[in-house]
Amino acid sequence: MMYNNLDDSPQDNEEELSQLETQISELFTLLEKSEIQIELLKDENFQLKSQIQILQQQSKPVQIKSHQVETIRVPKENIAIVSPSDTNIRQNKRKCPKCGASGFSIKEVDDKTRIITYVPSKIYMKKKVCTKCRFEF
Repeated sequence: MMYNNLDDSPQDNEEELSQLETQISELFTLLEKSEIQIELLKDENFQLKSQIQILQQQSKPVQIKSHQVETIRVPKENIAIVSPSDTNIRQNKRKCPKCGASGFSIKEVDDKTRIITYVPSKIYMKKKVCTKCRFEF
């Protein structure tokens, strides 16, 4: 019985061998194609890196000009000092530009669209709201 199996096996082995050889040749062609693709991608990568370097070198000459500090000139004349009894300043601070309401009709609330900082907690900018005409400024 064993001899029978051996007699059948060379044909099967030859078929398997031919199938394996075709698979190997297909794999080698795929490997060659992938190596060609890798080389093309490496070339493209090198070109892109060189373009990045060129663009970085072009952007280097553009520098932000530093702001020059202006000297404060002290006037020779006497400056009038505003006394706390002058309430005009206080009234201008709380006055609606739309309806002209002033004083306690103007409320100061958080402006949730403008965040100052996230750390340690959210801190928002302030905005003023007129309680009479609902105008925000």
